[in-house]
Amino acid sequence: MPPPSGPSLILPVEPIDPVSHGDLDVYLPDGDIPAPCVLLVHGLYPARPEVTPRHSRFYHDYASHLARRGIVAGLVDHDLTDGFLYHEALATITDAVSQLRALPETNADAVGLWFFSGGGPLSYPFLANPEPWLRCIELTYPVLPGAGTPGWPEPEAVVTGIASVPTYLTLVQNEIPDYVVGQQEFLARASDIDAPLNFRTVEGAGHGFDALQDEPHTRAAVADGLDWIVGRLNARR
Repeated sequence: MPPPSGPSLILPVEPIDPVSHGDLDVYLPDGDIPAPCVLLVHGLYPARPEVTPRHSRFYHDYASHLARRGIVAGLVDHDLTDGFLYHEALATITDAVSQLRALPETNADAVGLWFFSGGGPLSYPFLANPEPWLRCIELTYPVLPGAGTPGWPEPEAVVTGIASVPTYLTLVQNEIPDYVVGQQEFLARASDIDAPLNFRTVEGAGHGFDALQDEPHTRAAVADGLDWIVGRLNARR
């Protein structure tokens, strides 16, 4: 496997080399196993990038952070590296979750999913029909589809799922304008039914801040997101 390349995560970490299981890279902790696990779900690339997420230093750093905290981290290149192939990407992610849960190093009943950017819509089916093994979902500057999106769960069903699946949403003050409407509609729907959504807005930050804006408060936002998902996975049900 080639060494990771591209921008680093702004929060430094001692890297961990993954173990490859076919198309799935797995980052293993040094501590007790089986351990809770997280699948990192990257965003959308309109055309195939020179460095795919699986080989990027950015996601390598996120996965290494999780492994250093005692969490098994999984990373796979899904179909959104080739354009708007959302249903194909969902199938790839669903298979990757099953593969990750089947590993002897993972606790199959303590699973988190972390969606980034254009990968946000892939969270909807998991929230609309939550499995008992799904402990939490995290969304970082996500695309969030509105009502009537063809072939996708309605937002009402998605926010209802938050009642049983703790969810953490990181927004940015200077978001891509096309993303803002869906994010605000999602927050409003969650508020309407008093869904227990955890969210924060990173002041002065833009989309991709965790690779582009290295400041004390942006590092703190990354650290808080890591703290939250690790805490949820380690909490007793």
